[in-house]
Amino acid sequence: MKKILTSKKVVFGGLLFLLFGIWVFSEISSRFSIKGQEPTDVGYVVFHNGTKYFVKGENITASDLENFSDEDVTMFSKKFEEIAILLDDGMKLLGTGIKSGDQVAIWYEEVLESYPAQIKLMQIRKIDKNK
Repeated sequence: MKKILTSKKVVFGGLLFLLFGIWVFSEISSRFSIKGQEPTDVGYVVFHNGTKYFVKGENITASDLENFSDEDVTMFSKKFEEIAILLDDGMKLLGTGIKSGDQVAIWYEEVLESYPAQIKLMQIRKIDKNK
């Protein structure tokens, strides 16, 4: 009985290790595939009610970003030309130091057709305004 439990633990551990390895490989390969490429889009990131939004517009002010509301999402906002939800399954935002209101460059391959649109992030980088 003890051998069966031990062998199940080994198999489970091996599968977990394999899945983790596949995830790491996919993250590394996606980073190399976009290295040197221009970003797909540039705009601002807004965290609102637990959701990460990507917004674009000509004359967006810090006040517009701070006062972002559900009305901006559900109605056609005059402040923002584009509003999309950032889907970050790979946790590309984790540990980047990006906070709400930061200007960012994003790389993506797929936009889901919904309202608002949903962008599957490949990469995100904060744009340093001091450069």
